Amino acid sequence: MSQTTALTDTGSAPADLGASEPVLAVENFALTFSANAPANLIDGISFTVERGKTLCIVGESGCGKSVTSLALMGLLSSPPARILSGTARFEGRDLFSLPEREKVNLRGNGMAMIFQEPMTSLNPAFTVGHQIAEGITRHRGLPKAEARREALRMLEWVRIPAAAKRLDAYPHQLSGGMRQRVMIAMALANRPRLLIADEPTTALDVTIQAQILDLIRHIQEETGTAVILITHDLGVVAEVADRVAVMYAGHIVEQGSVSEIFANPQHPYTIGLFGSIPSLGRRQGQLATIKGAVPPLDLMPKGCRFAPRCPFADRRCMDEVPPAAELAEGHSVACWYAPIEEKMGTRQ
Repeated sequence: MSQTTALTDTGSAPADLGASEPVLAVENFALTFSANAPANLIDGISFTVERGKTLCIVGESGCGKSVTSLALMGLLSSPPARILSGTARFEGRDLFSLPEREKVNLRGNGMAMIFQEPMTSLNPAFTVGHQIAEGITRHRGLPKAEARREALRMLEWVRIPAAAKRLDAYPHQLSGGMRQRVMIAMALANRPRLLIADEPTTALDVTIQAQILDLIRHIQEETGTAVILITHDLGVVAEVADRVAVMYAGHIVEQGSVSEIFANPQHPYTIGLFGSIPSLGRRQGQLATIKGAVPPLDLMPKGCRFAPRCPFADRRCMDEVPPAAELAEGHSVACWYAPIEEKMGTRQ
C-alpha cells in the first residue's frame, strides 16, 4: 500500500459538500476578553474557505490573526474569552455553539492546527511516534501496534528521512524542520477537512520554509483539505494562496483572490504592506514603512481602526466605521475612499 493511499484509506471520510459550499464560513464574528473593554478584540469579521483551497490571513503582529484561529479551534478559555456575535459554520455546524464534547471530538479529526513553534507544542517527555499515535488511537480507536504503524506511515508521508528511526526520537533530538514535519504529520493523521496553519514557517530558514510550504501544497492537492494559512509574509502568500484576507486591529479591511489583491490593492493598509516589501532589484531610496503601531484597545479610534496611521484619513475616517464594499467580484474593501484612484482625486 502506498503512503498516500494509506492516509486516504484510513482517514475520516469528508462530508458530502456541494461544489460551491465552503468547508468553513465565518460570519460577523466578534470576540472580547473583557466585558468592560472599550472595543472588541475581534470585531465583525467574515470569510470563507473552500475544499482544496487556501485562504491566507495576513497582517502585522497584534492584528488578531492567531486569536481568530484559536477561537475557531475552541482553544480559548471562556472566561476570559467571550464570543459576542457571529457564526463559524464548519460543514454546516456552528463551531461556536457546539457542546465541548463535540469540539473535542472534532479537533484533530475534522479540523486540525499546525502551531508556529513546534518545540512549545510537542511534549518533550514523549517520543514523536507516541504523540502521533495518541491522536490516531483517540479518534479512530486503533490498537497501539496498528496506531504506531500508522504513525510511521505518516512520518514517511511527510518525507522525514529514516522515519523508522525518528519514530522513537524525542522532539529535542530533531531539527526545527523535522519537528515542523512531525507537527504536520500529527495534524493530518486523521485526514482533517480543514487545516489551520499559524505561521508554520516563521522559525525556519528559507530553504526549509520552502520545503514545508511545498509539502503542505502537495498534501492539499492529494487530500482536498481546505487550508487557512496565517502569516505576515507576503512572499508566502504569493506562493500558496488562492484567496487573501488582510486583517488589521481585529477587522478584515480587504479580501479577494490572490491575483486581485496583488494586482490591485485598494485599502491603504494593504498598499502599505506591499510598499514595505524589499526588492531584489536595485534599491531606489529608503524602503517604505507604515508609521506607528496597532493601537491598544483603550486607544482604538471610533471609526476606521487604521485611521491614525493612514495618510489619507480625515475626520469621517476617525468617526465612522467604513463598511466592506465590493469593488469587483469577490474583492471587498472597508475604506471610505476605495477605489483609491477614483475617489482621492474628487475628495475636497
